[in-house]
Amino acid sequence: MSVEALSRRFYADRKFDGTRAFYDWVREYVSPASKLLNLGAGPPTMSPVRILKGQVAEVVGADVDACVLENGELDRAVVIKDGKLPFPDGYFDVALSDYVLEHVENPRQFLAEVVRVLKPGGSYLFRTPNIYHYVAIISALTPHWFHSYVANRARLNPEGSQEPWPTYYRMNSRAALTRLSREAGFSSVETRMIEAEPSYLQFHAAPYLLGVAYERMVNSTEMLGGLRSNIFGRMRK
Repeated sequence: MSVEALSRRFYADRKFDGTRAFYDWVREYVSPASKLLNLGAGPPTMSPVRILKGQVAEVVGADVDACVLENGELDRAVVIKDGKLPFPDGYFDVALSDYVLEHVENPRQFLAEVVRVLKPGGSYLFRTPNIYHYVAIISALTPHWFHSYVANRARLNPEGSQEPWPTYYRMNSRAALTRLSREAGFSSVETRMIEAEPSYLQFHAAPYLLGVAYERMVNSTEMLGGLRSNIFGRMRK
C-alpha cells in the first residue's frame, strides 16, 4: 500500500493535521485589527492555512535569512541583525514562530526581544519539536551535514528547496520553555503536547506505518504525552 493510501486510511480526520491545529489556535488570538509578527517567517510557505495576510491589520515577517524579503505572504519583511528586532517596544498584538525555536542559539536574548515588542497582554504562539521525541533525538545526535543531506529528501521536497538551518534544541522541552519564559518576563506559559500524522516519514510506506503505530501509542494516554513530537505553546506578556 502506498503512503498516500495509508494517509487516507489513517488520517482522513483533520484532527491529525498538526499545521491546521496550530494555525487554528493562532487565529483564536488575532482579529482584523491585530498587528502580527511572524518571527522566523522564512520563504513563502505556499500553504493557505498558514497565510494570515489580509486577515489581520498587518503581517510583518522577520528572519535572520534574507530569503524572507521574497516572501509575498507578508505585508512587510525585515532581516534580523545581531539578534535585535527592528521594531519599537509594544508594537505587536501577537507574535508566532512555526518550527523556529529549535534553531535559536541564544534563547534569553531571543525571548527578551519577543517580550519587548509585544503589547501588554499580547501572546507569543509557537510550534517546535519536543526534544524527547525520537526524531528530535536523532536530529540532536547527528551533524548538520547529515540534516542537509537527508531533510529535504525525507520530506520529498522539490529540488532547490530551502536547506535546513542549524539546530540547537535549547528551548525544546516544557521545563526549559517554562523557565526561559519566566526569566524573559512573560506572565504565563501554556504548552500542549501534540503528535499528528508522521509526515516526516512519508518517503516510504514501511517507516510511515511505524510512525502511525507510534502516533497511536503516544496519543492513547496522557501518561505518554511527554513523548509526542511537537510542543505547541503560548507565552503571555
